[in-house]
Amino acid sequence: MANDRPSWRAQLADADPRTIPGPRWAQLALLLLLTTAGALRLLGWPSIPFTHDEISALVRLYPTLGETIQRGVIELDTHPPGVQVLEWLWTRLVGRTEGWVQLPFIAASLAGILFMYRFALAWTTATSALAVTALLATLQYTVLYGQLARPYAIGLFTVALLADQWTRWLGWQRTDHLVGAAVAAALCAYTHHFAALVAALIMASGLVLAPATGRLRWLLACGASLLLYLPNVPILFRQLGLGGLQDWLAPPDAHWFPDHLWWVAHTSWPLAALLVLTGVASVAGWWRGASRACPIVPMLLVWVLVPAALGFGYSVWRAPVLQHSVLVFSFPFALVLLLGGLHLRRPVAALGLVGVLAGTATFTLFTVRQHHRTALTSKYEAFLQAAADGTAHPDRLVVIDAPNEVLDRLEQEPRYTAARGHYLRLRELGSNAAVLDRIRADRPAEVVLGLFHNTDRALPALIQHRHPVLLERLDLVEGQVLRFGTTGDGLVDTTALSAAAPGVLPAGWQVEPAAVGTDSLAAQGWDLGGREYGVLFQASVPGTHQPNDVLELLLDATALDPTGLSVEAVVELRSVVGDRDSLLVYRGASARDCARRLGERGPVVVALPLSRALSRHHGLMLRAYVWNRDRGHVRVHGLRLRWREGDPALYGLVEPIHGPWRFAPK
Repeated sequence: MANDRPSWRAQLADADPRTIPGPRWAQLALLLLLTTAGALRLLGWPSIPFTHDEISALVRLYPTLGETIQRGVIELDTHPPGVQVLEWLWTRLVGRTEGWVQLPFIAASLAGILFMYRFALAWTTATSALAVTALLATLQYTVLYGQLARPYAIGLFTVALLADQWTRWLGWQRTDHLVGAAVAAALCAYTHHFAALVAALIMASGLVLAPATGRLRWLLACGASLLLYLPNVPILFRQLGLGGLQDWLAPPDAHWFPDHLWWVAHTSWPLAALLVLTGVASVAGWWRGASRACPIVPMLLVWVLVPAALGFGYSVWRAPVLQHSVLVFSFPFALVLLLGGLHLRRPVAALGLVGVLAGTATFTLFTVRQHHRTALTSKYEAFLQAAADGTAHPDRLVVIDAPNEVLDRLEQEPRYTAARGHYLRLRELGSNAAVLDRIRADRPAEVVLGLFHNTDRALPALIQHRHPVLLERLDLVEGQVLRFGTTGDGLVDTTALSAAAPGVLPAGWQVEPAAVGTDSLAAQGWDLGGREYGVLFQASVPGTHQPNDVLELLLDATALDPTGLSVEAVVELRSVVGDRDSLLVYRGASARDCARRLGERGPVVVALPLSRALSRHHGLMLRAYVWNRDRGHVRVHGLRLRWREGDPALYGLVEPIHGPWRFAPK
């Protein structure tokens, strides 16, 4: 009977005050879940490879703390200085190897889970608290961000600590909990701006829920937190002036939140269905125990929805910041909201539910999300390993596209010192043409290419002009390693779409100039001399391709005068719905970009990855054509359109893994 239930304040006052609260069976289950959480976060330790963000933070550590804050935070970062200061102190004690750098973050992640269990148990039931703990322990969302040496694990810990201390102070009005809440709120603010936002919402909730006799004390705690944060205010205003992450992050669209929820559920229908069914049972439990739902449910809604709404609005109207990571600080409260109504009176039933949740999440973590391949392999390490292996093959040329500061940092590792000086850096060469000129000059037997996620995808096709055999391919998160040769049994990763040449004009092609005969400079082809356009392919994009597949247009041409070197192969993707025709992507490359020389016949290549966002457009239309920009004397011998199989895990940490992973790391 709802009216016989104690009020929420009495419920908190009667909460278990022990460090590990709850009945004996719940305590044992918690310890088992924490052990599971630790095992998942320590998988691969102490050699869990650094991500780009982790290396970036290490690169921004300078000899003095003042220089680290000034140059490493104020001038180069958009995060508060707390974690950068922590890393400066910690690395001075233990060095900069992966395992030692990541260890305090893993420990903070586990401590955060414990505090969230205590918070959930005080406000809900042992069943709910353990269900929340099971998912925090095993979902990739919290496992991944719980092992990175970045602000997320620390922020999860400080937010959970604040929620725990806030709850205990509301129940018992003890000064140590008041101080704990004030310090935790300040730590949140020094860790991440979104953690600071969640902390502000929790502290504001304290003002609403504090008893009249304690409201002044809570207000003083809020003031103390603000006072502790005061030194960072100038840094905050400068960082807000920088905007967001528009250089590499797109603004969110209507798909963002459904995609986010699908990713949280491991892009797995069984896990998603389990979460939905459990959530429905929880809602029914909240409804039956309405007195228990107030005030925690409205508070949780505010803590969860406000950061999401502000992140979305800021990203759309100011500059992009919204990504999975920034919502991780409010995510535990979303789980409490989703599962807080669960109440199974029999421990066996509660433990069974918790076991199913943890087991399903762990199973899909490795089978669907393939966490052991996505999170525990590094493109940078694969690049440098290829360079180190190349030292035994003097006739092999290794080209790597990666940030110079990352390569400089990893070359200091003993296992990669052999790679130093045995590869070329694409970003120092400056262009595809420079790479092709180097290949032309060195004439290697093999070429190894380390591709970054934003490398021009035309480069593999250009290299295959001289080294046509794909001997080896390794698909990684945010990168690939490709090895090309001139002989041998190769791999096939391309599929023909359409091709045109004089005398061969399939459906979709339109050609205006007439074919000309042979001469001493070039074989039969279409003469575009004096024409700006003249060859066009247009057709709808087939729906059989996966996101990350790469569309390649290969223009076989000869420039017969200097102005002909500006001839371009162009690919456009357009959305055509009814009378509405909008350009989505335009991509072009000239003969000069592709290192073609006057009178030399060879391919001009332009490549366009089919991103997940592009693949969602209705009426997707492909236009491919030749643009003779300066109307030079150009002979076109033919054009080919083909698909190159994409890296299904290219964005595998933040998106579904698209299609079969044929070239996965062992």
